[in-house]
Amino acid sequence: MKIIKNLSYSVLAFSLLASSCGKKLDMEPQDDISSENALSTAADVNNVLVGAYTIMAEPALYGTNLVMIGDLYASPSYLNWTGSFSTYRDISNQNLISTNEDATRTWTHAYQAINAANTVIESLDVVTDPDMKNELHGKALFIRGSMHFELVRLYALPYEAGAANGSLGVPIVTKAVKGFEDIISDIARSTVAQVYDQAQADLIEAVSLLSDSPDLYAAKGMLARLYLQKGDYPNAREQANDIIESGEYSLASNLEDPFRVKNSSEGVFEIQQNEQSNAGSSNDGLATFYSSYLNNTGGKVGRGDLSILNAFVNTYATTDKRRTQMIYEGTGAKTGWFTKKWYNYFDNIPVVRLTELYLTRAECNARLGTSVGDSPANDINALRQRAGLADLATVTVNDILAERDKELAFEGYRIHDLKRTKRNVGTYTYNAPELVFPIPYREVSVNSNLEQNPGYN
Repeated sequence: MKIIKNLSYSVLAFSLLASSCGKKLDMEPQDDISSENALSTAADVNNVLVGAYTIMAEPALYGTNLVMIGDLYASPSYLNWTGSFSTYRDISNQNLISTNEDATRTWTHAYQAINAANTVIESLDVVTDPDMKNELHGKALFIRGSMHFELVRLYALPYEAGAANGSLGVPIVTKAVKGFEDIISDIARSTVAQVYDQAQADLIEAVSLLSDSPDLYAAKGMLARLYLQKGDYPNAREQANDIIESGEYSLASNLEDPFRVKNSSEGVFEIQQNEQSNAGSSNDGLATFYSSYLNNTGGKVGRGDLSILNAFVNTYATTDKRRTQMIYEGTGAKTGWFTKKWYNYFDNIPVVRLTELYLTRAECNARLGTSVGDSPANDINALRQRAGLADLATVTVNDILAERDKELAFEGYRIHDLKRTKRNVGTYTYNAPELVFPIPYREVSVNSNLEQNPGYN
């Protein structure tokens, strides 16, 4: 059961939102949806929700950037960017400027999705069926909570467990922009702690509202990820264990399946691409950047802009299927090592999958000295057995982190995992200002209350 089943259906009401987005957090209204254009039926509200999911699936968010940037930003001893796009090259070099277009479009699209979610929440009075109202409300909160969480991880210093976390986060937006009178021109950044609190509250409420929905586990999966990022291991363990023990999902025996098979057995929250929703097949998209091979007609697939460094390939045992089956030598536009996770243009994008939750449960149990659901060794060995490796008799936290680095490679986790475990990223410490995105110049230039991050103009 997935949140995004197919993104080819219509997004009628979303056109109203798209015309309402511009400079202030990408909000430049040309019209409003508050009077004759107001949402008046449950179908209208549902269409806006579909529009919000469509934004999340676009290249600026989970279609490319929220997956690729997390790895590109942590490229030392890991990945090599050889493409012509300077915005990604600067991210890879940890040398951004405030006009970096990919830092800008990720920010603006995330706030577009938040705005659509807020519009749904504020329009629920027209929905008379209580079950449908809960479903719409829960999904909108899932989107709003997820987007605030993704923003604060990129545009602010990392959350420090046990600390005040009073450094600047990102603006918290819980009111929809519908017309000129609603433009937010003086919004300020909340603290890191406040943004995490808001995202956590939204996801907890989403879990409550979706208790009878098949989409419950997507919210639980994102909540588990947020708790882990905070170092809240008991709650991260609880959410991960609930999903594993639900019986709704199972580990795929074939390592490629989560990335090829729609509604895969591992897919807790996935984006199912097709000709309409494909995140990109020429200048954008995961397969476009990561692939480099000749297809069965001799045509070149992908640009091969992101290759894997030998140093990282060699962290895998030579018999590890995650190396022998999921990493290949490029034969297309470029040579080198490439991942098979992002291989075909219309493949699956698993945003939350069961493998992550096994790793989360194992890490939390190891840190807490518990065996809720199963022992850390059993959870890790289930993944190692699938990879064709021998069992480990015992596992340490470092063993688990090493398995996590290999299992979830090229899926967007690396920069966030390095930060939360306080590991260096190349020559930079985990909390270096160079590892924090700039607030887009277009935003700070029109809002004197929106303070820029250190080191950026």
